[in-house]
Amino acid sequence: MPDRPFGTGGKYLKIPVGRGYTLYFESRQVKFLMLSIILYFFAAFVASEWIYLLSAGFFVALFLGVLIPLLSLSGIKAAYTLPSEMGSAESTDIRIHLARNFPLAPFSNCVPTRALRLTMSLVKRGADGKPSTVTLNPEPCYIDWLTQDDWYTFPTPSLRRGIYFLETIEISTCFPFGIAWWQRSISLKDSQNKENSTVTVYPNVHPISGNFLYRLSGITSPMGHATSSSVIVPQSSSFRSVREFKSGDSLRHIHWASSARLGRFLVREFDSETLPIFDVLLNLRGSYKNEDQFELTVTLLNSLIHLGHNLGHMPRLLINPPQSSQDVQAMLFDLPQMPPGLGLVAEILARVEPITKLAADRMSFDEVDEVIDYRETWSNVNDRPILTVVPSNEKIVKYSPGKGDVVCCPVDIIEVPPNWADFVDFEESKVPDAKAARGTVRRNKAIEFGPTTGTEVARVEWEGDLESL
Repeated sequence: MPDRPFGTGGKYLKIPVGRGYTLYFESRQVKFLMLSIILYFFAAFVASEWIYLLSAGFFVALFLGVLIPLLSLSGIKAAYTLPSEMGSAESTDIRIHLARNFPLAPFSNCVPTRALRLTMSLVKRGADGKPSTVTLNPEPCYIDWLTQDDWYTFPTPSLRRGIYFLETIEISTCFPFGIAWWQRSISLKDSQNKENSTVTVYPNVHPISGNFLYRLSGITSPMGHATSSSVIVPQSSSFRSVREFKSGDSLRHIHWASSARLGRFLVREFDSETLPIFDVLLNLRGSYKNEDQFELTVTLLNSLIHLGHNLGHMPRLLINPPQSSQDVQAMLFDLPQMPPGLGLVAEILARVEPITKLAADRMSFDEVDEVIDYRETWSNVNDRPILTVVPSNEKIVKYSPGKGDVVCCPVDIIEVPPNWADFVDFEESKVPDAKAARGTVRRNKAIEFGPTTGTEVARVEWEGDLESL
């Protein structure tokens, strides 16, 4: 947003007067004031009443040119309406409502509200929960005459995933004489209900066919096990191999020929005993090359979660660093209370941002206030394999209709075991006490930066590859 409401160039004087009001004096207006003073002293020197009258007229015009725009802006109140939610790369309309609210109603007609300049900005929330960058800064809206109240619409560009909010709108005018510009910033933080003060832009969901599922290690089906908590899954008739008999296996699955030949009980193993069930891990401390690569990662993980949900098994969303850490809590402080499911996953993915640079700036790796035992956090989380996305260092040029050649940064989908943190070289016996052991784990960069190696499942070069995944 420009520093001044006018664009004529030249030098100007900016005078903040408090409560959101700012007075702008251009150099030509200062010259106008100097001319009135010179005429006043010249009239005193030549004793001319006509020049006195001319000087007084200049002073009155200057006084009214400063006072009337101030009174005009002080009698305006503002409100707004925002859509509560929308998808990524979608646009919407933001409506601003202006109404006259002059404190002295009988004299309101004496104060004109004309030639107003209305400007607004839509701000995106950053990784630390504070405003980051101004995303929407459209052309100013010119209001010829505000009689009582009216609505004004600002179309937004295509918004990316994130949380957006309206912080202030700015109204400026120099009516009627154009001598001085007044600008008023109206804060919209506390003017309405906080529930309607933000726009949540959710990540996109692309249909994934699941051609890569055969590469997953899967988990062992509980079919035939004597446990009340077992999940019933359809048993395939496709015989794959035999394995040793375990306590709880059904006797009808015993392969008697192989058992007699080897002298121990062997049971048949079917294809359905290895199920394509997985969880997903979002590594916020990955070495992402640009914003597009991180957005591709979030979109890919959101699509994988929907794929698992459509297959009948809801994947769990894991985050590195853990959700209980201070860096992640700064992003999820306003997470709505809702049961686990696709809705909660969408709310989390709409708020996350990469925190590699933020953590480096805050030196969070050297803090002693927050002790996170990553090995304890990630060990034995569940028995499902974990799918995570690792950013690649390569750059590929793709052709996009309407955009031409686009430089893309691919990502790799890898499978890591649920206890991947245990594979990091850590010998607790070398540490004399438990406190030092926790510190050693906390400062282990290999764990803090998340998994980077594993069984490669697939590669995604850009969003156009998701449908064929």
